[in-house]
Amino acid sequence: MPELTLPNGVRLHWREAGDPAKPPVVWIHGGSIEDSSSMVADLEPFAARIRALFPDTRGHGLSERFERVEDYTYPKKAEDVRLWLDALGVERAVFGGASMGAALSLWLAVHAPQRVRAVVSISGPPYAPAPEDIAWWKQHRPLVEAGRFEEYYDANVRLRVGGEALARLKARPDRYVEVLGTLRLHSVASLLALLDETYSRTEWLADCARIRCPVLVIAGSADHFPTVAMSRRVAETIPGARLHVVEGGGHFPNRSHRTEVQAVVDTFLAGIGV
Repeated sequence: MPELTLPNGVRLHWREAGDPAKPPVVWIHGGSIEDSSSMVADLEPFAARIRALFPDTRGHGLSERFERVEDYTYPKKAEDVRLWLDALGVERAVFGGASMGAALSLWLAVHAPQRVRAVVSISGPPYAPAPEDIAWWKQHRPLVEAGRFEEYYDANVRLRVGGEALARLKARPDRYVEVLGTLRLHSVASLLALLDETYSRTEWLADCARIRCPVLVIAGSADHFPTVAMSRRVAETIPGARLHVVEGGGHFPNRSHRTEVQAVVDTFLAGIGV
């Protein structure tokens, strides 16, 4: 699991799989409590035809943490990704991921189009958080303030993917201990900054009209943010983008309906020559 210090001073960690000689695919985790460890299985069927790169963006996994909200914005994260790819000698890649990682991929396609060959956006929201999610954060912020990270983690998993998914995770105690251990690398101040940024974002959907690369938008029919209607607006805003709806899928259909999502991604990659 390699790591380097970027020219901007940020320490960035990542995972890598596949064939280094094949086209690069940068696959980015969600926000909040997520990191690269949850993304590797998504690309396993494509190992023979891609170089799979899974970064821990700043504030996640083993990468550097900060204690100011302004250090967690999309422009800051995008700068890290560009500098990291420069260090790896990667000029252009397919980008994708889930939730925040999908939105960051779209952001890069808008603001660094020369680096982005195509995008796979799974539940990627170029939107301000829903009012009910902001209210949820205000209600649960005291858990983080008190250092009760485990309780916050459980509440967040229940919110995003439901109580059954949390029970399945807890049934794998080694994995549960691993993800909580990574979360515990945060100070109270750094986790508050990360989450305050998450729940204070503004909408930038209109910017997506500037994207000119191929884009696949994947949505779960049961996701409450972004809803299917919101994901459809993303696909309609981006010229030529395709939308695939996973029936019964929630916020992370790449986990709950992995085989279906992998099949759709397979077809998309083949269509762009990867």
